[in-house]
Amino acid sequence: MLNRLKVKIIVVVLGTLLIVFAAVLLVLNISVYQTSDKRVDDFMTSVVENDGFRFPPRVGSGPRRSGGRDPLGNQEMMRAGRFFYAKVDGDGDILELNLEMMFDFSKDDAQGFIASASDSRRTKGNIENYSFLTAEKPYGRILVFAERSIEISLLEQLTVTSLMAAGIAGLVLACLSVFFANRMVAPVKTAFDKQRRFIADASHELKTPLTIISANADVLQNEIGENQRLEHIKAQSDRMTRLVRDLLTLAKTEEWQANLIRSEFNLSNAILNTALEFESLAFEEGKRYSYDINEDVTYIGDENQIKQLAGILIDNAVRYSDANGQIKVSLFKDGVRPRISVFNTGIGISGEERDKVFERFYRCDESRSRETGGYGVGLSVAKAITESHKGRIAVSGEYGKFIQFDVTL
Repeated sequence: MLNRLKVKIIVVVLGTLLIVFAAVLLVLNISVYQTSDKRVDDFMTSVVENDGFRFPPRVGSGPRRSGGRDPLGNQEMMRAGRFFYAKVDGDGDILELNLEMMFDFSKDDAQGFIASASDSRRTKGNIENYSFLTAEKPYGRILVFAERSIEISLLEQLTVTSLMAAGIAGLVLACLSVFFANRMVAPVKTAFDKQRRFIADASHELKTPLTIISANADVLQNEIGENQRLEHIKAQSDRMTRLVRDLLTLAKTEEWQANLIRSEFNLSNAILNTALEFESLAFEEGKRYSYDINEDVTYIGDENQIKQLAGILIDNAVRYSDANGQIKVSLFKDGVRPRISVFNTGIGISGEERDKVFERFYRCDESRSRETGGYGVGLSVAKAITESHKGRIAVSGEYGKFIQFDVTL
């Protein structure tokens, strides 16, 4: 239980921190990508508006086109870029091709890009590592191409760096989550350990007086014969003995999960022998009792605990089935895993109470539980045994008609 609580805390804390961190990195990457795209789009738009662009000499200030504007207002910035543009007429013939900023780039290469952009019939887009923009002009069209391999490389590097940072941050956050989860669970664990020790110590202390009471009741019965009061004493001492046994079982739940010793055994024989123990009791109460157990089903686990699990479910079915009711115990293979099913007719459990029946000391019907001698512990023990074997226990049925418990091991 404490381990599940710790896992939930770690998952919630780590998940929240990772979502926040991932959102920050995502926003950062998207912002960088959008800024890069906007910068290139603004530059290409400026070239289109200027109907081309030529750099003046570095020394002095050469003539500029009238009515135009310096792309991005920074010639030195654009000297570090790689771009070219072409003007084509209505027939697709190249009127002007500017390759001033394209080193090691031939006219044939440029014509290939121009042809690809023309064939795409788009006004803007991407071809390989180039972004392009086209616009209609009186003489035909102008096509501007901006090479972005360096930007793409930097953006990819940013993405890789972000992923690495996310991985490192994830490890750090996981360690911090485990640390804080341990700190948060520590007081709960201390209180739980004290409670478990108290239950175990109290149960051990109660075993001796209960044994003495039961033995003295037997001695008195032998001396004075049948007596209703002695029968009540023996019945209540038996109930208390079962309660003490179940409390000890619950107190050792964590020890089961940590020190469970598994061995292969014949599950069919174990369930059959357990079912036979309740056959006479069901017959005395006038109930129809049957079992359908597949032969030679084996399982690796604690045989005594599995027998106790089956006994709890069958005892529960016998106690809470209606008069002249039907009880059926089944064992079969559900795929590769064995399944134990215990069915009984009766009032059953309503839908809203099915999630609560496995809670400690929970009883659906207080008066009915007092009549049948139940304390609301048995099903908690059954669930603890099932979970210690990494299995699943579920309850189903129709309220007022029947109920069925299924254990998949």
